[in-house]
Amino acid sequence: MKKCVLIIICCIFLSVLCTRASGQESFESQDNVEAQLQSLSIEFFKHMASSEYSDASVLFHYPQEYTSEKRSEQILDVSKLLKIFTDEFGLPTSFKVNETPALCYNVTVCGGDVQYWQKHPSYIPIPLEVVFSKENDGYVVILFSNILNRWEIRAVAYGLPAQRPGAKERVVEIMTKMLITLQPKANKPSTNEKYPIVLASNK
Repeated sequence: MKKCVLIIICCIFLSVLCTRASGQESFESQDNVEAQLQSLSIEFFKHMASSEYSDASVLFHYPQEYTSEKRSEQILDVSKLLKIFTDEFGLPTSFKVNETPALCYNVTVCGGDVQYWQKHPSYIPIPLEVVFSKENDGYVVILFSNILNRWEIRAVAYGLPAQRPGAKERVVEIMTKMLITLQPKANKPSTNEKYPIVLASNK
């Protein structure tokens, strides 16, 4: 059985990604948490701007039970998807925290599968309004989790406003390119593992 990629195509508010209470910040000072998340965000966008996708993918959290080989494979796969983000959306600029979540279509990338993240539901989101160099106005949401006493990126979503003509079709097009990138080569033996990259196209 080929590796599976979970694709969720549905219509929801971006606020679903942005309003989950974590409670994790109670274990350390709010200022310290904010500083760590800000540092991670800056590092992520710096790597993306420099086309250092492998370095950006290392900032993501991957299940502890992964072997070193599997972890390396997933870091590579996440880096491929992040490259597509830049290739299709372009680089984000004009960052502004989005206090009023808007309706949008988006695609999300993370390490780990749905079952794994269901065991770790807490996270802190940073929702941003941005201007993409290729797609103009849009949104970036970075989700952070602290699972092994260390803050890491849980997921990153890039999106386009729902009111924009053709936004849904454009996001589906981008998602399709991501799926094709993750398809196993024909000469590779199949596996029974579930593929731990999550792609989501939401509204």
